[in-house]
Parts: sequence; C-alpha cells; structure tokens
Amino acid sequence: MQAGCIGLALGCAWLSEPLAPALPEPPSFSGELAFAHLEKLVALGPRVAGTPGAERARGYIRGELEGLGLTVQEDAFVWSRTPESPSLPLANLWTEIPGPEAGLFVVATPLDSAPGQGAAIPGANEGGSGAALLLELARLLHERPLPYTVRLLFLDAELLDEAGAFLGSEQAHHRMSEAGELETLRLLLYVHQVGDRDLEIRRDLHSDRSLRDFFFAAAARTGHSASFSSTAPFDDLRLGHLVFIDHRFPRVVALADVRYGGSEIPGEHWRTASDDLANCSAQSLATVGTVVLAGLEAAAERQLVVDRATGAAHPHEGGHP
Repeated sequence: MQAGCIGLALGCAWLSEPLAPALPEPPSFSGELAFAHLEKLVALGPRVAGTPGAERARGYIRGELEGLGLTVQEDAFVWSRTPESPSLPLANLWTEIPGPEAGLFVVATPLDSAPGQGAAIPGANEGGSGAALLLELARLLHERPLPYTVRLLFLDAELLDEAGAFLGSEQAHHRMSEAGELETLRLLLYVHQVGDRDLEIRRDLHSDRSLRDFFFAAAARTGHSASFSSTAPFDDLRLGHLVFIDHRFPRVVALADVRYGGSEIPGEHWRTASDDLANCSAQSLATVGTVVLAGLEAAAERQLVVDRATGAAHPHEGGHP
C-alpha cells in the first residue's frame, strides 16, 4: 500500500511538472503581403529607368526596407544613349541581412519597368513582381537570417531594350569586382517575372546546374513541382544574370517565367497594357517566394558543409568581410 502511494505521488509530481513551451513556427512567405507591395509599386505608375517613376519606386523600396530596421545603400550611376544625349540618372539599391559565416549570397531583381511603345505599361509582372518578392523576403530573412549574409539587390535600367545591356547588373558586377566581393560570393540568384497567374518556371540553360537544383528540389519538397518542372525543356533566359556569367562568374541561378499569358514565349501580356495586377496573383508570388527561401536555406546548409570541410568558413562580426 505504501509503495503504491509512493508511486502515485511520483506520478502526480511528474504530471505537475510544467510542460516545455512549444517552439514557434518559423515565419512563412506571405503571398498577400508580397502582393500588397506589388499593388503599391504599380500605383506609382510606369517606373522606366531615368524617370521620376523609377525614383518613386526607389523611394518606396527604401522606405519599406528602412521600416524593417535595415540599412539601405544606393549606388548611383549615369548612362547616355548616345554621346550627344543627356545622361540618365540611375541607381541600384541594396540592403544586407548579416549572417555569422564568412560569405555572401545575393538575390537580385529589376526595379524598373519597360518603356511603352505608345501605351503605358503598368509593369506589374515585368519589373514589379520581383521587387515585391524581395521586399517580403527581406521581412522573413530579418526574422530568421541565413548562416551567410544575404544582399537583396534592386537593379535599375535592366529593362531598357535600346541600351543593349543590363545596365544595373553591369554596374553591380563592376562595384562588386572593385570591392573584391566576388571572391566571397557563394551564389547570385536572379528572379524576374514571378507573378503570372499561370506560373511556369523552367530550368535555365545558363544557370549553374548544382545550384539550380537546390531550387527545383525545394519546389518538389514544398509541393510546387507543378510550377517548377524538372522535366520540361530548358529555357534560354536572356536576363541580367548573363552579365556575371559573361564576366566569368559562374555561381549564378536565374528563376523567371518567360511565358506571360499563354504557353509561348514571351506571351500575350508581355510589355503591353495588360501587364497589370489582374494578370498577377498572390498565390504565384507565394509559390516562388516559398521556393526561393527553401532553396536559399538548402544552398546555405550545403555551403556550410563545404566551407567547414575546406576550412573556408569562419565566424566573424557584422556579415561578410
């Protein structure tokens, strides 16, 4: 009887122990919040490089990032169509979320919209969707940083056809090369046109195969294989990531839906007045944002293994050296 009482008492004592608090769920990418950014960018009007619209876009992006407590850097530069033409004032924006390991990941997207041929182009998908995605990604990474510093890079003058080049990417490569940052750059991810209601992102021919696989594997793992097919034919993406590849920096991945309305490239909505909010969706932004975040986390985890095996990684203060 006494032993039974002792056992009961011990059981009661065990039951009275406070339960450990449940760990909070990690933050998830919100398509609704990203779409709200897209709405505000489109409300600014066309955001063609070198115009007040592009300046308004930079102001909005800066304000949202600083509202998170992040520091925003501006890299101003100029470009002229001809030696006789007036110079266009241009500027890339970027912010960083520091990580404890030596090394840098960059996620880049255009901040401008394409010039219209007669009719104004709202630039919702082409020019707006990538910027909206990066703004929501900034919120998540600020709450849950990666082991490596992540730079979110908003590129100006990526969509000026007559320029003959991706001017924002050229400027970014030039600055990173001058600063010696290419030596620490583990991955450059370029995202573009990620808001199409009928989302279809295929593998890019020019992207680094092993790095690209992190994102398509992440799509399968998170249930988004329908939008990120690993069996569809490859795409030949002609985007700003080619600037880095042409300068012999290979650790590059591009994610873009180049079929905007329909199943053919470039699609019926591309660079028309119908590149508007009605043809974009929060769900598409959520899909790509979820895949981007999961892919970055997987790539960072693998990079940690490689760096520690080779002695390349070491903790330091304040992000990458």
